[in-house]
Amino acid sequence: MEKKVLREVVKYLKQDKISVEAKGKKTQGFVCGTLSLVRSSRPELEGRTPLEKSLTHSWLTYLSTHLFRCSTHEALNTCLQHINKELENRAFLCGFHPTIGDVVLFLALHPFVVSWSFMHKEQYQNLSRWFITVQGDNTLSATHSPVLFSRTTLYGGSVRVH
Repeated sequence: MEKKVLREVVKYLKQDKISVEAKGKKTQGFVCGTLSLVRSSRPELEGRTPLEKSLTHSWLTYLSTHLFRCSTHEALNTCLQHINKELENRAFLCGFHPTIGDVVLFLALHPFVVSWSFMHKEQYQNLSRWFITVQGDNTLSATHSPVLFSRTTLYGGSVRVH
């Protein structure tokens, strides 16, 4: 991942209205702007197959319309549960290769995940597994502090009452 693309995506995550001009074409909106940046510098991050490209578009839309708009802890928890469930049978959001959707989700979640307890991380096992994988990217690890995860299950999910 090029640092230039990463810086641009971070900049756009912080803005409410996005306008991007690439190769003489101007686009507006988070999804269109992000995809425009990716297509001009790292097209493989959009996805390698038509299905991955479609899923990337869908995930960027979901992130911008749901995750970024969570105003309560309950809403955030619902979004994280959905993402955790979707990652149950996948290494990355759109399949077996990272896409810009994974990068955007990582950038959005890092400030939260870095402060989570081991038990909190364990509530989202698939999301935590995904996070460990994505944070191993050289560019992301150079710009974001590593998040530690426990290798041992700390909580089994059931409580015994004596």
